[in-house]
Amino acid sequence: MKTKRLLFTVLLFLYTHFLLSQCISVELSISWQTGYDVFNKDSVISIPFLNITYRNNCDSDYYLVKVSPRSNETNMVLCWPPFYEDADYYKRAKENLRRHNNKIFNVIIGNLPFYNAGWMVFSDTVDYREQGFSFESIGCSLQEVYDYIYPHSKRNEHLDFSKFGVTPEDILGFARNHFAFLKSGESYTDKYNLIGFKLVEGCFTFIINWNTFENYVVTIDDGIEELKLPSVVGEYRLYTGAFNTNNVTVCFGNK
Repeated sequence: MKTKRLLFTVLLFLYTHFLLSQCISVELSISWQTGYDVFNKDSVISIPFLNITYRNNCDSDYYLVKVSPRSNETNMVLCWPPFYEDADYYKRAKENLRRHNNKIFNVIIGNLPFYNAGWMVFSDTVDYREQGFSFESIGCSLQEVYDYIYPHSKRNEHLDFSKFGVTPEDILGFARNHFAFLKSGESYTDKYNLIGFKLVEGCFTFIINWNTFENYVVTIDDGIEELKLPSVVGEYRLYTGAFNTNNVTVCFGNK
């Protein structure tokens, strides 16, 4: 009897874990919109966007940290050096057009719960899991194009949890855009302008670098510190655990 009870408990745990893993999905897709050429505003072109869709397939209402916190494309791609004080934006951007045609890259989205981590772009010949935080030239090529497109945006000003804490009031207040709030059956989509990727050209596979939501975020101001997220914010419970996701590929140029 004890053996059967133990077996039933294990099976119930595995079944519950399986259902949980199906509960939240973070889906990547590409869409196109009509816009203008950033170097010729009289020319109409199709502009690509990466869509990140958060979907709640559960019976409960949840909130979670977005996998990509950037609300502005100038902070999207990591590059070193990160800023040019006297940049000739037009010249630097033009130098990078079609620079990476016929090359293949992986675009790694974020590193939750290290909240200030942006997208990193690696050649497909590099094992990004072993590469760590090394920088490749294409990251700066992309960043220089976005600097030209958004010249008045301030770079490297990211939300820092250590400056305000993680209280329900703050999460529902000025930090709200950095979280997804999903009622049962709801979905929410963020869109990221990929015009920089189209201009430098190349073939890009977008990948979320983990598949588990944690119950904390990390700050690195005075050493690494974990800040625990509140279990309930308003009518939403904190979602932790696995989520389903996918990769998506888009190619620009001759590839």
